[in-house]
Formats: sequence, structure tokens, C-alpha cells
Amino acid sequence: MNIIQFLQTFQTAWLTSFFKLLTFFGEQEFYIMVLPLFFWLWDKDKAVKLLFILLPSLLLNFWLKEIFQTARPVGVALIEQGGFAFPSGHAQGSTTLWLMLALLIRQKWINILAVIMIILVSLSRLYLGVHWPVDILGGILIALVLILVYDKYIFDNYRKYLSAKTAMGKAALLTIVILFFTILYPADEAITLLAVLWGFGMVLIYSDVLNITLPKGILRKILMLIVGVIGVLLIWKGLKVILPANELTRFLRYSLIGIWTGILPVLIKKKT
Repeated sequence: MNIIQFLQTFQTAWLTSFFKLLTFFGEQEFYIMVLPLFFWLWDKDKAVKLLFILLPSLLLNFWLKEIFQTARPVGVALIEQGGFAFPSGHAQGSTTLWLMLALLIRQKWINILAVIMIILVSLSRLYLGVHWPVDILGGILIALVLILVYDKYIFDNYRKYLSAKTAMGKAALLTIVILFFTILYPADEAITLLAVLWGFGMVLIYSDVLNITLPKGILRKILMLIVGVIGVLLIWKGLKVILPANELTRFLRYSLIGIWTGILPVLIKKKT
């Protein structure tokens, strides 16, 4: 008996609902909603470091799926799930998110929470019958390697490299890179992440001019949270109803989410 069949021997309506909830914590929609909160309510620099490893990790996952084109398990799925199987995007994404948070916070409670979330999100994909065990292990290992390389070698060196460039040079470089990868792999999921990276990155490039600082005080933070979430929903869902459905408007909507995330602290500061 394979692992999927073994886990599904414990199948109940309650357990299935529980694992469907857990699997949401590895969905793109979850990341779209939670990443702005880290920037608005936590630490600006740490949130930036987190965002610029998580989104590229998810992008890499999409590209690897296209390269390997591994079929998903057949006849055991408890939810609808398209696309290819290897490596698991949920396992890779959740490992990237929670392990990076553990490295940034460096407290025992986040270490424990990170391990629990990585295990549970990964386990949910097996129980729901949409991944093989090798997909899960592959996603976790890829995330571990990415974080090791990113934290030890890439982030600080790349930041030093960019610090020597003008704002216009940084903006041009970012735009060229984003356009290159958008043309290379114009799938909806990739366009979504690339657009958020472009919008948020453009705001960061001009952060000195914009004087982006996070507001202090609980009332201002609550105000920013409420206004921020409403703004994200209006851009994300509202513009989807108004605009025609194509790659260009998808890029526009998600780049605006990135811009909104970065610019909101400035707007709140001016209003208060």
C-alpha cells in the first residue's frame, strides 16, 4: 500500500475539510494576502528579504514543473488540481516561507511553528491525493537549497551591486528581467508573481524619494491593515470584473497590488 492510500484509510469528512484548509496555506491566494501584511505590520527590511526569496522560489517551481512534466496520481485525488506534479509547489512554497521566517526571527517558537506548518501543508497534499511523496521531498529540498544560497551568498551581494546603480538603472534592469521571464514563460501563475515583483520592486527602487517608513502606533497600524486589505481586494477582484481577461490586464492588476503594498505606508503617513 502506498503512502497516499495509507493516509486515505483515515479519511473522514472532518479530516478532509481540515486538510483542505491546510492546503490553502500553500496556495497563491494565501501568499497574495499574507505578504503585504508582513510589510505593513512587521519589519520592512525583513519583509523585503522574505518576499524576494518566496516569489522567485514559486516562479522556479512553475518552470521546473514544465521541465519535468510529471503526471499527478490518478484515481485518488480528493480535490481538483491541474498542472504537473514535480516538484510540489505547496511543499516548496511553504518551506521557503516558514524556514525564511525562522531565519529572520530566530526564536524557538517560530522554529517549532515552521516545522509544524511545513509538515502539515506537505502532508495535506499527500492525503488529498494530488502529489507523490517524491514531489513533496523534491519541493522541500529545492527550497532548502534556495534559502541556503540566497541567505549566504545572493541577498547581501546583490544589494551591494544594486547600491552602486542609479534609480533609473535599477528600474531599467528590473523591467528588462521581468519582461524577459514574462515572455519566456507567459503562464498565468508566472505572470502573477512577476507582476507583483515588478510593482513592489519599482516602489522599493524609489523608496528614498518616497520616504517609505512604517507608521508607529497601534491605531495607525490597524488603519493601514484595514485600508490595505480593502485596497488589495479592490485591485485583485474588482479590476478583474472591470477589465478584459488577458495577459496584459493580469500583469496590470498584480503589478498594482505590488505598488499598493509598497506605497500604502506613505499614503497612511500623509493622511495621519
